Amino acid sequence: MMASGHQTVGVTAGLIAITLLPQVDFIPSSTLETILFFVFVLFGSLLPDIDTPSSTLGRKFWRGLMYILLAAASLYLFAPDYLETYREQLKVFVMLTFPLLIMVKSHRKMTHSVVFIGLLFFYHMVITFFFEVPPYYFAGFIVGVVSHLLGDYLTKRGIPIFYPLSKKYFRFILTIRTGSSAEKMMVTLLSLWNVWYLISQVF
Repeated sequence: MMASGHQTVGVTAGLIAITLLPQVDFIPSSTLETILFFVFVLFGSLLPDIDTPSSTLGRKFWRGLMYILLAAASLYLFAPDYLETYREQLKVFVMLTFPLLIMVKSHRKMTHSVVFIGLLFFYHMVITFFFEVPPYYFAGFIVGVVSHLLGDYLTKRGIPIFYPLSKKYFRFILTIRTGSSAEKMMVTLLSLWNVWYLISQVF
């Protein structure tokens, strides 16, 4: 599924989540929290494609990571005392980044499996151990990631749900081809439903 399709499916999943789960603490309550929730939904809806540098998010992530590594190397060479000041933050950054580097082998492998979702839960526990992070950030993030997997589950290629335990790809009974007219029609219908739902909630 294309990036725009994943984001549309992500928004739809986010709307369903905040509608069906209003009593869950992870779901936002205020307007600002709701906006931030959907920002993380959109980010999460693209995250599984981070395993390929040619994807929308992959291009930005790997370019940004290169800049960060260059900055860290420069500080190590020319300002080691300054680097020492942020040792703990760098530890967290390395802990969160290193597994992603291992996952980058080819498209639709580890990042499109339930193991990846499990790793995200582990990341959440690590981050909340070091920092006080509002729960709706992670909720939106997970909703976006799950929506991405569901979107690719509808494609002809499918996803390796149990990778690396099993390399078998699973897909829905009815599938669509990535970038096809069927996908564009589905995205259009979901977009119209999202707009209608938001308008109906406002008025």
